[in-house]
Amino acid sequence: MASSLNNSVYNDTIQKHWKALSPSQCIPWFAVFSTECLTVVILNLLTIIVFMKQRQLQRQSKFLIIHQAIVDLLVGLVYGPLMIERSGSFNCDLWDYHRPNTTLLFLLELVLGSQVYQVSLFNLAVISLERVHATFRPFKHRFIKKWVYGVIITIIWLVPSVMKTFILTHSDDVFRLISFAYFFTLLFVVVVCYSSIYLKVRCGRHPQRHGAASLRERKLTNTSFVITLGSLITFLPMVVFWGVLASDSKLFDNLSNQSSFHFEMVKIIFVAANSLINPIIYAIRMPELRASIMQII
Repeated sequence: MASSLNNSVYNDTIQKHWKALSPSQCIPWFAVFSTECLTVVILNLLTIIVFMKQRQLQRQSKFLIIHQAIVDLLVGLVYGPLMIERSGSFNCDLWDYHRPNTTLLFLLELVLGSQVYQVSLFNLAVISLERVHATFRPFKHRFIKKWVYGVIITIIWLVPSVMKTFILTHSDDVFRLISFAYFFTLLFVVVVCYSSIYLKVRCGRHPQRHGAASLRERKLTNTSFVITLGSLITFLPMVVFWGVLASDSKLFDNLSNQSSFHFEMVKIIFVAANSLINPIIYAIRMPELRASIMQII
């Protein structure tokens, strides 16, 4: 039952006008997506190695960024292959799609695979909230305990898992509505947070402090803003997809298998692109990180 519910929305988009696509239609998409996922794995693995080796990069303000790199690594390492397996089976009939035969394996696939991109977006939203705290309460922010970040990271993983468990036990309409609300709410939080930071920095009455710590936090806030701006763009097709399904669940039923497949591939390539641009922006915006990566290469 859990298996059928988990794939119900995906199957709804291809159940009508279904005709298996030819390998020549599928393989180019899979080649592009596989290359993207491989690049995601390499870049984020390098980022994680550098963060772990360089103590000066392990400040508490960078804990969530390190966690972001780990989540993005899982996007390329687990989420990408799972999507290729699913699309290659359902749309292209290239192989059989096998679900995990135990509850534990199913949950691991769900948490570390098919929903890990949701964790990635949630983490970016939390980073934006953390940047708000650093901007409006800089003194208190510097004395946040390490265990607080541990609790925050745990919540980041628990919320998507609880949400997924809840919607799997309800109707497809509830599934679509909650999924849209999840993505829209997180992106809305991001926009509000960085808008408030911009207003605080540009319109604040008090002069900005120019100490080393303040300058470092400001640079990190600017870097987080650039990363989040990229996330807004890359997650836009996903928000549109769930928004359309939430408002008119039958709209995608009229699409052919070919159209559904192309839209699905565009959507997941954009999602993976979020995990691709993050380490690139880190390297561009953080000279110490860029120098360490160049030494490894």
